Amino acid sequence: MPLLPFQMIGTCINAGNYLTQILWKGQVEELALEEWDRVIEVNLKGVFLCSKAAIPIMKRQRQGKIINVASGTFFSGSGNMPHYTTAKGGVVTLTRVMARQLGEFGINVNCMTPGSTMSDESVSEEVLKRREGSLDKRAFRRVETPADIVGTALFLASSDSDFVTGQLLVVEGGGIMH
Repeated sequence: MPLLPFQMIGTCINAGNYLTQILWKGQVEELALEEWDRVIEVNLKGVFLCSKAAIPIMKRQRQGKIINVASGTFFSGSGNMPHYTTAKGGVVTLTRVMARQLGEFGINVNCMTPGSTMSDESVSEEVLKRREGSLDKRAFRRVETPADIVGTALFLASSDSDFVTGQLLVVEGGGIMH
């Protein structure tokens, strides 16, 4: 299969954990330090480490695309998951810092916030019920699937976004409109 133009430049896309592991929910003062660290490690430190590994290569090439994945929970502090929401807000901030630092090297750094997305590993009756329960908050009244995110990721990885950096694209069916 031939490489697409953006693959030759180099793209770093990263994400985190949410429903693939059991995620503690509750009041911040009840959150165990070990649980805080586990979620911050994956959802914020993972983004940092992925970017840190890719940046030297992209700097040498004088171009590249970094696409971070955050969560709309940081807009409102919702979800009763202080560690997850904090980590995802940190991803947005890290995206903007890196965009400022790496622009002179022709490296685009952007972020997208998909909504709660149904995937094979997270399908359960409880998950489906919770996701369907939030449909009335969306302009598109259906559960988001991985296919709904692909176009945005491809746009951010392509030359069509060469003058877009430090931006946050909300990809979750119109539940959050900023």
